[in-house]
Amino acid sequence: MTDKNKVVVATRPSLLAYTQTMQTVALLQEANPDVEFEVIKYSTKGDRVLNRSLTEFGGTGLFVKELEHALLEKEADIAIHSLKDVPSFHPKGLSLQSFPERQDTRDVFLSRSGKGIDDMPEGFVLGTGSPRRRVQLAHVRPDIKFKEIRGNIDTRIQKLMDGEYDAIILAAAGMNRLGKEYDENLLLDVDQCIPAIGQGAIAIECREEDSRTAKIIKKINHQATQEAVLSERAFMSQIEGGCKFPLAAHAVVTDDILTMIAIVGDLKTGEFIIENMEVAVAESVEKAKELADQMKDTCKQKGINFYI
Repeated sequence: MTDKNKVVVATRPSLLAYTQTMQTVALLQEANPDVEFEVIKYSTKGDRVLNRSLTEFGGTGLFVKELEHALLEKEADIAIHSLKDVPSFHPKGLSLQSFPERQDTRDVFLSRSGKGIDDMPEGFVLGTGSPRRRVQLAHVRPDIKFKEIRGNIDTRIQKLMDGEYDAIILAAAGMNRLGKEYDENLLLDVDQCIPAIGQGAIAIECREEDSRTAKIIKKINHQATQEAVLSERAFMSQIEGGCKFPLAAHAVVTDDILTMIAIVGDLKTGEFIIENMEVAVAESVEKAKELADQMKDTCKQKGINFYI
């Protein structure tokens, strides 16, 4: 854009996307008091098509394409994404430049009865379209009957209350950002259900050559969050996966050490493998790629076809 004191922000129109965008813009405004921020909503295919599962018609990239087009066409200077919606490869000329401090990464189990997953009746119906959640929770409760669900948080909660499902799973980060109350005892431990890659994190994307804008958005970058999510995404890129098969990785940085737990699996058979690593942050991206290669080899040896 030509106005040096203005940054145009592209966002999705959903309540959660817009809310977290405005929360991020507030951080940017505080760090850059002399800059004006204008927010423009762009509807994405993922927002418009709600009667089909994401795995049927393209996966996570459906939530970012239109926003990235706005950046490339210089209609906007930055796009604010839920990082878990951003594919491992993005268009030439664009890059993720800033990662504000991450929210809670865990999933929340919500049921009409208020019971936790261990106390639900035999054969209860769980609403989720996530292969990641399905393969892990089927291990916790093999009797679960899974049923596809789409829509925003309020829509999903209403479907639960209307009796279409006995329980649903939602990301704690989204609930927190919208100020939704829930029993913290219903949070699923990371070891019980490894979160999606990038879950709980926000990513700010801009054009690579736009150094002015990059300087503005990097003022709210959280270094430990960046180190954790870049390792998770390196793992995802090396696996060459997205949301079409059970895949997850969760990294945490403490001082100069990064620990990560990762899973890949076969939704058809319910088989999966889990691995952990603990490495110096300086080598975490490369080690995450090595872990991905190791897990691919293990899957091949065990006949786990996680690409199907």
